[in-house]
Amino acid sequence: MQKKQIFTLIAFFAIFLWSYYVSWIYSIINLWFSLFLYSIFIYILYGLYKKMNDKTYLFFCVKNYNIFLHLFLYRAACLFVSLIIIIWGFAYYQNELSPAKMPVYTITNGEKQIVFHGMSHIGTQDFYNKVKENIKKYKENGFVYYFEWVRPGTQENHEAFDKALGVKFDEKTYENMSKLYWLVNQNNQIFLWLVNDLDFNVDISIDEVMEKYKTIKSQAWISNRNYQSPLDAWEIITNELQRLKPRELTILRYVNKSFVNMIIKSEGLQQSIQNNFSNKELFKVILDERNKVIADKINTGDDTKIVMTYWLLHFEWIFNILKQNDIKWRIEKIDYLYPLK
Repeated sequence: MQKKQIFTLIAFFAIFLWSYYVSWIYSIINLWFSLFLYSIFIYILYGLYKKMNDKTYLFFCVKNYNIFLHLFLYRAACLFVSLIIIIWGFAYYQNELSPAKMPVYTITNGEKQIVFHGMSHIGTQDFYNKVKENIKKYKENGFVYYFEWVRPGTQENHEAFDKALGVKFDEKTYENMSKLYWLVNQNNQIFLWLVNDLDFNVDISIDEVMEKYKTIKSQAWISNRNYQSPLDAWEIITNELQRLKPRELTILRYVNKSFVNMIIKSEGLQQSIQNNFSNKELFKVILDERNKVIADKINTGDDTKIVMTYWLLHFEWIFNILKQNDIKWRIEKIDYLYPLK
């Protein structure tokens, strides 16, 4: 038996075993049926091409189809094996060999000291437990705790925010997303009332977000714009979870998690997502206005030792605002935690 035939048999045997393990006999039947349809379709294209170049070519000959089928299955096996190696190799590298790191910045101007915990709104429970222990440790040493938490607004502004964002955004949004990544959502409650009650929500409300957004985009522009109905993340994710079998979901979550690792590690990719897949003006308000509020609280407040948890993208801008007010601000040290490991 030729090496190609041996490779094809081994490859498809392994693929069939894997398919059976993931979703039982249905997956194997579906694979066979798909291969059969693709082979017929490609054979017709191949036959037409050969007929155009060789008038004596016997189109739809059983012998020719048998020869073609062996070549088709070999190349399909090569493609399947290559895709599995590439996708699984990528996922394993991102999740196991090079998971994303989340920095913990300690900054000071000589008078005040701030420990800035970069946050991911979805992560592992172990990550959030380590953040909790750090907050507790610092509060035992006289620190106060600042945290982000966009406060609610009017129903009208919530609906306008969802339309501008394109997604129905509520307290369950990150909880819903986390189910597709084998992770949990950030729960601020576990960070509060540790050691004492010196916990301060330094943030703005949905009403303030939309008020500022309307100064960038005129009220008339917002009113006349034909927004699509915001996506219902809960409905989409629930339907997806119900459609998948348990082992299929396990594989999907592992691969999805690798993409989250990649995005967290790449500032360029984060910027590209912001520029191409988000409402730039709204996103600018969400970042800029909150950065100003946080920096102003640090500058004008009496607290000299602060531990804080905010989305990582806030750090650079908050630090720059602080330095504009006082050039003595500097990064004292950087520690790291792993949000997805």
